[in-house]
Amino acid sequence: MKKLFVLFLLSSATLSIKAQEVDFKMKLPLNQPYKSSVTRKMDVDGQQSMIMDMATKSTITATKLEGVNYTFENTVDAVKVDMDAGMMTVSYDSENPSEDPTSAMMGAQFEKMIGKKMIMVTSDKGKLISSEGIEGIENAFDNMGMTATYPDKAVKPGDTWPSEVETNGIKTQATNKFVGKTDEGYQVESVGEMKDTSDTKIGNFSATYIVDPQTFFTKSANIKMDVEVEGQKVVTDMVMTVTK
Repeated sequence: MKKLFVLFLLSSATLSIKAQEVDFKMKLPLNQPYKSSVTRKMDVDGQQSMIMDMATKSTITATKLEGVNYTFENTVDAVKVDMDAGMMTVSYDSENPSEDPTSAMMGAQFEKMIGKKMIMVTSDKGKLISSEGIEGIENAFDNMGMTATYPDKAVKPGDTWPSEVETNGIKTQATNKFVGKTDEGYQVESVGEMKDTSDTKIGNFSATYIVDPQTFFTKSANIKMDVEVEGQKVVTDMVMTVTK
């Protein structure tokens, strides 16, 4: 009888652990647009120090699923930029254009983004396969922190897994952790290093994602990066929210 009771407890514990396991895999409806809002604060410290706040609104749509790979179209709907370079401050807002000559000059650089599509191919596990940005913008919004990289197998709260992403010559190696479920969705944290093409560390990266428990698409993300290249240190704080 005692052995049966012990077996019952062990089996109950195993079932409880299994119930907590989550298989992170995107399950997105095709051709359903999502609205994305991204704010970035960039602090550049060096010979050309400046602070730049940038906010973008865009529409993200999964247009194709081939095997395990989704094709996303990201269309920029609006851009707002405030830049403080010490001796000069300038602002641009695509939704509220200004006749100020300096603002118009900045607008000439950013307005080419409005209405243009960026194409990203991402696996259902969040791995960036390829990206095609807007000509002349240097793929400034590559992947946009759009998703964390998910593990190959089901995980339970507290489990970790490694990931590596390379874009624009910068490699990000991270350790990811499934923190648990919140009222908003599943929480995933990522911490890692950024390296250049010679595999030299140039910065750090950390992020917290809230993932929709049905589609496994990002609902919100808070990302922090600091990179130092050629004597210039760039600290970036980015916040992303996604709604239907």
